[in-house]
Amino acid sequence: MKWIFIVEDCTTKWVELFPLKQATAKECALTLLNEVFLRYGLPRRLISDNGSQFVSAIMQQLCYVLNINQSLIPVYHPQANPVERKNRDLKPRLAMMVGNNHTLWNEQLPAIRFAMNTAKCETTGCTAAYLNFARELRTLDDVTTDLRSVIHNDNFVPEFTPYLKRFERNMSQIKENIEKNQDRRKAYADKSRKPSPNFKPDDLVWVKLHPLSKANQSKSAKLMPRKDGPYVILSQKSPTTFVIASCDKPDVPLGAYHVSALTPFQNVTQNQSPVVPLRRRGRPPNQPSVSNEIPGKNAKISKITPPRRDGLRRCRGRM
Repeated sequence: MKWIFIVEDCTTKWVELFPLKQATAKECALTLLNEVFLRYGLPRRLISDNGSQFVSAIMQQLCYVLNINQSLIPVYHPQANPVERKNRDLKPRLAMMVGNNHTLWNEQLPAIRFAMNTAKCETTGCTAAYLNFARELRTLDDVTTDLRSVIHNDNFVPEFTPYLKRFERNMSQIKENIEKNQDRRKAYADKSRKPSPNFKPDDLVWVKLHPLSKANQSKSAKLMPRKDGPYVILSQKSPTTFVIASCDKPDVPLGAYHVSALTPFQNVTQNQSPVVPLRRRGRPPNQPSVSNEIPGKNAKISKITPPRRDGLRRCRGRM
Protein backbone atom coordinates (compact mmCIF):
# COMPACT_ATOMS: atom_id res chain seq x y z
CA MET A 1 0.00 0.00 0.00
CA LYS A 2 1.25 3.45 -0.90
CA TRP A 3 -1.64 5.94 -0.70
CA ILE A 4 -4.41 6.91 1.73
CA PHE A 5 -7.73 7.97 0.22
CA ILE A 6 -9.57 10.20 2.73
CA VAL A 7 -13.31 10.88 2.50
CA GLU A 8 -15.04 13.23 4.96
CA ASP A 9 -18.63 14.33 5.47
CA CYS A 10 -18.53 18.12 5.74
CA THR A 11 -21.51 18.30 8.12
CA THR A 12 -20.94 15.49 10.61
CA LYS A 13 -17.12 15.30 10.15
CA TRP A 14 -17.34 11.51 9.69
CA VAL A 15 -14.11 10.17 8.16
CA GLU A 16 -13.33 7.13 6.03
CA LEU A 17 -9.72 6.04 5.36
CA PHE A 18 -8.92 3.70 2.48
CA PRO A 19 -5.39 2.37 1.72
CA LEU A 20 -4.69 2.14 -2.01
CA LYS A 21 -1.88 0.49 -3.94
CA GLN A 22 -2.35 2.89 -6.84
CA ALA A 23 -4.07 6.28 -6.72
CA THR A 24 -5.60 5.95 -10.17
CA ALA A 25 -8.89 7.44 -11.30
CA LYS A 26 -10.48 3.98 -11.57
CA GLU A 27 -9.41 2.96 -8.04
CA CYS A 28 -10.72 6.20 -6.52
CA ALA A 29 -14.01 6.01 -8.42
CA LEU A 30 -14.66 2.39 -7.45
CA THR A 31 -13.72 3.09 -3.83
CA LEU A 32 -16.17 5.97 -3.67
CA LEU A 33 -18.91 3.90 -5.29
CA ASN A 34 -18.52 0.61 -3.42
CA GLU A 35 -17.31 1.80 -0.01
CA VAL A 36 -19.05 5.18 0.41
CA PHE A 37 -22.00 5.74 -1.94
CA LEU A 38 -23.45 2.21 -1.67
CA ARG A 39 -23.02 2.24 2.11
CA TYR A 40 -24.09 5.73 3.22
CA GLY A 41 -26.07 6.94 0.21
CA LEU A 42 -25.40 9.37 -2.62
CA PRO A 43 -24.20 12.89 -1.74
CA ARG A 44 -25.47 15.98 -3.48
CA ARG A 45 -22.01 17.51 -3.81
CA LEU A 46 -18.47 16.17 -4.09
CA ILE A 47 -15.59 18.54 -3.24
CA SER A 48 -12.06 17.66 -4.35
CA ASP A 49 -8.82 19.20 -5.52
CA ASN A 50 -7.65 19.37 -9.13
CA GLY A 51 -5.80 16.06 -9.04
CA SER A 52 -5.82 13.98 -12.20
CA GLN A 53 -7.91 11.34 -10.39
CA PHE A 54 -10.79 13.77 -9.91
CA VAL A 55 -10.76 15.62 -13.25
CA SER A 56 -10.59 12.35 -15.20
CA ALA A 57 -13.35 11.13 -17.49
CA ILE A 58 -14.10 8.19 -15.17
CA MET A 59 -14.84 10.44 -12.19
CA GLN A 60 -16.92 12.76 -14.37
CA GLN A 61 -18.88 9.77 -15.65
CA LEU A 62 -19.57 8.53 -12.12
CA CYS A 63 -20.79 11.93 -10.90
CA TYR A 64 -22.86 12.50 -14.05
CA VAL A 65 -24.66 9.15 -13.85
CA LEU A 66 -25.38 9.51 -10.11
CA ASN A 67 -26.40 13.19 -10.44
CA ILE A 68 -23.68 14.45 -8.08
CA ASN A 69 -22.45 18.03 -8.35
CA GLN A 70 -18.65 17.87 -8.58
CA SER A 71 -16.90 20.97 -7.20
CA LEU A 72 -13.18 21.56 -7.74
CA ILE A 73 -11.31 23.89 -5.38
CA PRO A 74 -9.19 26.76 -6.77
CA VAL A 75 -5.78 25.89 -8.17
CA TYR A 76 -2.96 25.81 -5.55
CA HIS A 77 -5.37 26.70 -2.71
CA PRO A 78 -5.74 23.60 -0.47
CA GLN A 79 -7.36 25.71 2.28
CA ALA A 80 -10.63 25.44 0.36
CA ASN A 81 -10.71 21.65 0.80
CA PRO A 82 -12.11 20.67 4.25
CA VAL A 83 -10.38 17.28 4.18
CA GLU A 84 -6.95 18.94 4.35
CA ARG A 85 -7.54 19.49 8.08
CA LYS A 86 -7.90 15.74 8.54
CA ASN A 87 -4.51 15.21 6.93
CA ARG A 88 -2.93 17.19 9.75
CA ASP A 89 -4.75 15.08 12.35
CA LEU A 90 -3.93 11.80 10.64
CA LYS A 91 -0.14 12.15 10.35
CA PRO A 92 0.77 12.29 14.09
CA ARG A 93 -1.70 9.52 14.94
CA LEU A 94 -0.25 7.30 12.25
CA ALA A 95 3.30 8.01 13.43
CA MET A 96 2.42 7.00 17.01
CA MET A 97 0.70 3.78 15.95
CA VAL A 98 3.25 2.36 13.51
CA GLY A 99 6.28 2.76 15.78
CA ASN A 100 9.38 1.36 14.09
CA ASN A 101 7.50 -0.87 11.65
CA HIS A 102 6.71 1.46 8.76
CA THR A 103 5.68 -1.26 6.32
CA LEU A 104 2.39 -2.21 8.01
CA TRP A 105 0.94 1.27 8.46
CA ASN A 106 -2.23 0.31 6.58
CA GLU A 107 -3.18 -2.12 9.38
CA GLN A 108 -3.47 0.81 11.81
CA LEU A 109 -5.99 2.77 9.73
CA PRO A 110 -9.16 1.12 11.19
CA ALA A 111 -8.13 1.99 14.76
CA ILE A 112 -7.22 5.55 13.77
CA ARG A 113 -10.51 5.97 11.91
CA PHE A 114 -12.46 4.77 14.95
CA ALA A 115 -10.59 7.19 17.20
CA MET A 116 -11.22 10.14 14.86
CA ASN A 117 -14.94 9.35 14.53
CA THR A 118 -15.45 8.94 18.29
CA ALA A 119 -13.49 12.05 19.31
CA LYS A 120 -15.41 15.21 20.17
CA CYS A 121 -15.15 17.81 17.43
CA GLU A 122 -14.50 21.39 18.46
CA THR A 123 -16.65 22.80 15.65
CA THR A 124 -19.80 20.70 16.18
CA GLY A 125 -19.36 20.05 19.89
CA CYS A 126 -20.24 16.36 19.33
CA THR A 127 -18.61 13.26 17.93
CA ALA A 128 -19.04 12.28 14.29
CA ALA A 129 -20.52 8.95 15.40
CA TYR A 130 -23.30 10.66 17.36
CA LEU A 131 -24.25 12.87 14.42
CA ASN A 132 -24.42 9.86 12.09
CA PHE A 133 -26.10 7.23 14.26
CA ALA A 134 -27.87 9.39 16.89
CA ARG A 135 -25.89 7.62 19.60
CA GLU A 136 -22.34 7.33 20.84
CA LEU A 137 -20.35 4.28 19.79
CA ARG A 138 -19.32 1.94 22.59
CA THR A 139 -15.62 2.43 23.27
CA LEU A 140 -13.14 0.86 25.66
CA ASP A 141 -13.64 3.75 28.08
CA ASP A 142 -17.41 3.64 27.84
CA VAL A 143 -19.06 0.35 28.76
CA THR A 144 -22.46 1.15 30.27
CA THR A 145 -23.60 4.50 28.91
CA ASP A 146 -24.79 3.40 25.47
CA LEU A 147 -28.24 2.55 24.15
CA ARG A 148 -28.16 -1.06 25.33
CA SER A 149 -29.50 0.03 28.71
CA VAL A 150 -32.43 1.65 26.89
CA ILE A 151 -33.09 -1.27 24.53
CA HIS A 152 -33.14 -3.86 27.33
CA ASN A 153 -35.58 -1.72 29.29
CA ASP A 154 -39.27 -2.68 29.22
CA ASN A 155 -40.24 0.96 28.65
CA PHE A 156 -38.36 1.14 25.36
CA VAL A 157 -40.83 3.31 23.38
CA PRO A 158 -41.51 5.91 26.13
CA GLU A 159 -37.79 6.22 26.79
CA PHE A 160 -36.70 6.34 23.17
CA THR A 161 -39.18 8.97 21.96
CA PRO A 162 -37.78 11.79 24.16
CA TYR A 163 -34.31 10.71 23.06
CA LEU A 164 -35.16 11.31 19.40
CA LYS A 165 -36.71 14.68 20.21
CA ARG A 166 -33.60 15.66 22.12
CA PHE A 167 -31.45 14.54 19.17
CA GLU A 168 -33.47 16.75 16.81
CA ARG A 169 -32.91 19.75 19.08
CA ASN A 170 -29.22 18.92 19.27
CA MET A 171 -28.91 18.86 15.48
CA SER A 172 -30.36 22.36 15.25
CA GLN A 173 -27.99 23.58 17.95
CA ILE A 174 -25.04 21.92 16.21
CA LYS A 175 -25.79 23.72 12.95
CA GLU A 176 -25.76 27.02 14.84
CA ASN A 177 -22.47 26.07 16.53
CA ILE A 178 -20.88 25.31 13.17
CA GLU A 179 -21.90 28.70 11.79
CA LYS A 180 -20.67 30.52 14.91
CA ASN A 181 -17.31 28.74 14.81
CA GLN A 182 -16.91 29.54 11.12
CA ASP A 183 -17.65 33.21 11.79
CA ARG A 184 -15.23 33.27 14.73
CA ARG A 185 -12.40 31.70 12.72
CA LYS A 186 -13.03 34.03 9.80
CA ALA A 187 -12.93 37.08 12.07
CA TYR A 188 -9.65 35.87 13.60
CA ALA A 189 -8.09 35.23 10.20
CA ASP A 190 -9.26 38.59 8.83
CA LYS A 191 -7.28 40.46 11.51
CA SER A 192 -4.00 39.83 9.69
CA ARG A 193 -5.44 39.73 6.18
CA LYS A 194 -5.36 42.61 3.77
CA PRO A 195 -8.63 43.58 2.08
CA SER A 196 -9.05 41.75 -1.21
CA PRO A 197 -9.17 43.84 -4.39
CA ASN A 198 -12.57 44.16 -6.02
CA PHE A 199 -11.88 42.39 -9.28
CA LYS A 200 -14.36 42.62 -12.13
CA PRO A 201 -14.57 40.83 -15.48
CA ASP A 202 -12.06 42.15 -18.05
CA ASP A 203 -9.65 43.33 -15.30
CA LEU A 204 -5.96 42.55 -15.84
CA VAL A 205 -4.14 40.70 -13.05
CA TRP A 206 -0.83 39.16 -12.06
CA VAL A 207 -1.02 35.46 -11.16
CA LYS A 208 1.12 33.84 -8.48
CA LEU A 209 3.36 31.12 -9.92
CA HIS A 210 4.63 27.85 -8.45
CA PRO A 211 7.71 27.16 -10.60
CA LEU A 212 9.67 23.92 -10.58
CA SER A 213 13.35 23.49 -11.32
CA LYS A 214 14.25 21.77 -14.59
CA ALA A 215 17.84 20.59 -14.71
CA ASN A 216 17.64 19.42 -18.33
CA GLN A 217 16.66 22.95 -19.38
CA SER A 218 19.03 24.72 -16.96
CA LYS A 219 16.07 26.28 -15.15
CA SER A 220 16.15 27.00 -11.40
CA ALA A 221 12.97 27.63 -9.41
CA LYS A 222 14.80 30.18 -7.25
CA LEU A 223 15.43 32.38 -10.29
CA MET A 224 11.95 32.05 -11.79
CA PRO A 225 9.44 34.91 -11.38
CA ARG A 226 7.00 34.66 -8.48
CA LYS A 227 4.20 36.41 -10.39
CA ASP A 228 3.46 36.61 -14.08
CA GLY A 229 0.98 38.31 -16.36
CA PRO A 230 -1.02 39.93 -17.61
CA TYR A 231 -4.09 37.71 -17.51
CA VAL A 232 -7.69 38.81 -17.80
CA ILE A 233 -10.57 38.06 -15.41
CA LEU A 234 -13.10 36.03 -17.37
CA SER A 235 -15.80 35.52 -14.72
CA GLN A 236 -16.38 35.32 -10.98
CA LYS A 237 -17.10 31.80 -9.76
CA SER A 238 -17.58 32.66 -6.08
CA PRO A 239 -16.91 35.67 -3.81
CA THR A 240 -13.23 34.62 -3.58
CA THR A 241 -12.69 32.61 -6.78
CA PHE A 242 -12.16 33.97 -10.29
CA VAL A 243 -11.79 32.27 -13.66
CA ILE A 244 -8.94 33.76 -15.69
CA ALA A 245 -7.89 33.64 -19.33
CA SER A 246 -4.94 34.78 -21.40
CA CYS A 247 -5.09 38.10 -23.22
CA ASP A 248 -4.47 36.35 -26.54
CA LYS A 249 -7.44 34.00 -26.05
CA PRO A 250 -9.84 35.79 -23.67
CA ASP A 251 -12.66 33.31 -24.33
CA VAL A 252 -10.68 30.20 -23.31
CA PRO A 253 -10.65 29.72 -19.49
CA LEU A 254 -7.35 28.64 -17.94
CA GLY A 255 -8.80 27.66 -14.55
CA ALA A 256 -10.27 28.99 -11.32
CA TYR A 257 -7.86 30.86 -9.01
CA HIS A 258 -8.33 32.11 -5.47
CA VAL A 259 -8.19 35.85 -4.90
CA SER A 260 -5.04 35.41 -2.78
CA ALA A 261 -3.17 34.30 -5.93
CA LEU A 262 -4.20 37.38 -7.93
CA THR A 263 -2.76 40.91 -7.88
CA PRO A 264 -3.97 43.95 -9.87
CA PHE A 265 -1.82 44.33 -12.96
CA GLN A 266 0.25 47.49 -13.33
CA ASN A 267 1.09 48.40 -16.91
CA VAL A 268 4.87 48.62 -16.62
CA THR A 269 5.74 48.18 -20.28
CA GLN A 270 3.76 48.16 -23.46
CA ASN A 271 2.81 44.85 -25.11
CA GLN A 272 3.94 42.85 -22.12
CA SER A 273 3.21 39.12 -22.21
CA PRO A 274 3.59 36.34 -19.60
CA VAL A 275 7.07 34.90 -19.16
CA VAL A 276 5.72 31.48 -18.12
CA PRO A 277 2.28 31.03 -19.74
CA LEU A 278 -0.24 29.13 -17.64
CA ARG A 279 -1.73 25.85 -18.79
CA ARG A 280 -5.43 25.09 -18.82
CA ARG A 281 -6.67 23.27 -15.72
CA GLY A 282 -9.83 21.54 -14.55
CA ARG A 283 -12.24 19.16 -16.19
CA PRO A 284 -13.66 19.60 -19.70
CA PRO A 285 -16.62 22.01 -19.78
CA ASN A 286 -18.99 19.55 -21.50
CA GLN A 287 -20.27 16.47 -19.71
CA PRO A 288 -19.50 13.19 -21.53
CA SER A 289 -22.27 11.11 -23.01
CA VAL A 290 -22.61 7.97 -20.91
CA SER A 291 -24.96 5.05 -20.44
CA ASN A 292 -27.25 4.53 -17.45
CA GLU A 293 -25.19 1.61 -16.15
CA ILE A 294 -23.31 2.10 -12.90
CA PRO A 295 -19.83 0.51 -13.00
CA GLY A 296 -19.49 -2.39 -10.60
CA LYS A 297 -16.47 -3.91 -8.93
CA ASN A 298 -15.62 -6.23 -11.84
CA ALA A 299 -17.02 -4.08 -14.61
CA LYS A 300 -14.79 -2.61 -17.27
CA ILE A 301 -15.09 1.16 -17.52
CA SER A 302 -14.65 2.30 -21.08
CA LYS A 303 -12.32 5.19 -21.73
CA ILE A 304 -14.04 8.43 -22.74
CA THR A 305 -12.14 10.76 -24.98
CA PRO A 306 -12.83 14.39 -23.96
CA PRO A 307 -12.82 17.20 -26.51
CA ARG A 308 -9.32 18.01 -27.70
CA ARG A 309 -7.90 21.10 -26.00
CA ASP A 310 -4.57 22.71 -26.76
CA GLY A 311 -2.22 23.11 -23.84
CA LEU A 312 -4.02 20.64 -21.54
CA ARG A 313 -1.81 18.74 -19.12
CA ARG A 314 -2.28 16.50 -16.15
CA CYS A 315 -3.15 18.54 -13.05
CA ARG A 316 -1.15 18.09 -9.92
CA GLY A 317 -3.04 17.63 -6.67
CA ARG A 318 -3.07 15.95 -3.30
CA MET A 319 -5.53 13.50 -1.93
